[in-house]
Amino acid sequence: MKPDLENRSYTARADHRLGDSVLSTSYHSRQCTQDNALKTMHLGLKTQDNGLSTQNSALSLLKRLLIATTVLLAVVPITTSCSLLERQPRSNSTLVYKGPVTQEVKAGSLIPGTDIRYISRTEDKTAEVLINGQRAFKRSGDSLDWTGSPLRGVEMRLNQRVLVYSEERLQAGGTVRLTVDGVSSKPGLVPQVADKTNPSIVVYKVPVLYRVKQGETIPGTTLSYTGKTEKGAQLGGLPAGESPYRQGGDSISWQGELRPRVYLDLVVRTAFYNEDRLSVTGLATVILAIGG
Repeated sequence: MKPDLENRSYTARADHRLGDSVLSTSYHSRQCTQDNALKTMHLGLKTQDNGLSTQNSALSLLKRLLIATTVLLAVVPITTSCSLLERQPRSNSTLVYKGPVTQEVKAGSLIPGTDIRYISRTEDKTAEVLINGQRAFKRSGDSLDWTGSPLRGVEMRLNQRVLVYSEERLQAGGTVRLTVDGVSSKPGLVPQVADKTNPSIVVYKVPVLYRVKQGETIPGTTLSYTGKTEKGAQLGGLPAGESPYRQGGDSISWQGELRPRVYLDLVVRTAFYNEDRLSVTGLATVILAIGG
């Protein structure tokens, strides 16, 4: 399976749940020498009929292990890479952000943007939580999922697992998927993100990869790709007085509002450009002002 490279924008995607094996990825096998090699490898000790010494047997096994590891490392990225990019909606008024997340919540508090409340660690060493008003008792590795709308025009889906917990706090990790509708980007200031958790502000940082055709804008921003010049990739929509040219590896940043109370702080770098398109990759910080 190959990503559809004609689509202009993507966000990072990882379909595996925490705790799943990467090698469990399903794919359509092809007739190739790699398949034959994998089928014929036997990673186990066997009796040597030709009288080789124990040392030679060990060396032979080690060689087979190294070969098998090399082949697997080559095959796994090929079979999983097609699932790492998520196609953005074609509508300019809808944006999707998806990426890994870790969250920490104090006992008695809510995971920001959700109705998941961590109560505390119980006497039988489980984590007591309230989800939609119902009690649940979790252990490390258990799921802690949530789907809902923290703000108007925003849908959020958390697929998490409990990592660690104590009497004072709980930490969970997994993936988040944000869908923002009714986008009308306006450049401007964004709320400051404090180091400590703020229940009034929900912040998610996700990796992004965008392919922007000439004349189109970078998703979520007011910056457009004008085209290739001798000075580099030329951008439009920048503040007055700022140089519009970017060489390969140069940074591009944008801050502003996507819709009321939803903000974007985007920092990407120029990965590739030609006469027709510009490719950028970097980090999108999505800020939801849920308080007040």
